Amino acid sequence: MRNNPLHGSRSGFTLLEVLIAMFIMVIAFGSIFSIQSSAIQVTNRAKQTNTVAMLLKNAMVKAELEVEGKSFEEIKKEDSGTFEAPFQDYGWTRTIKELEFPNLVPNSSGGENNGGGEDQSSDMIGKLVTKFLSKAVRQVEVTVKWQKSGKEQSVSTSTFWVDLNHEMALSE
Repeated sequence: MRNNPLHGSRSGFTLLEVLIAMFIMVIAFGSIFSIQSSAIQVTNRAKQTNTVAMLLKNAMVKAELEVEGKSFEEIKKEDSGTFEAPFQDYGWTRTIKELEFPNLVPNSSGGENNGGGEDQSSDMIGKLVTKFLSKAVRQVEVTVKWQKSGKEQSVSTSTFWVDLNHEMALSE
């Protein structure tokens, strides 16, 4: 019988080598699961952000359609509601605010005065234009609200509406 050097040696991995390999695999799988979990959270957040943006746009368009052909006095200053299925978990509020513009022509007291006629007329025109803009321009704010983890979340957007058919009063 010949002495075979392979016969006498053991083949395979030691317990320490197997434990180290398993430890490396656990770390690798843990990292992969952590990255996947983060990716799912980011995807869900992006989906919710997209949904809220779509609902905001939808609420603003509906408000514009409701206003079409009406004067500002005919429109509710505040309104709210919920969206139709499948977005019944989201609510909306709309607020229409009258803007108060400052006098567009500052008082020109001091300096040369040509009898006060020009200053007085420019002040009067400035006040009339300011009053017209205050009556013809409105700020519209739409807010979408929803519950997440027991807390109310909300996103708002605003725009300005101008009533181009508003009459300009020639008296203060």
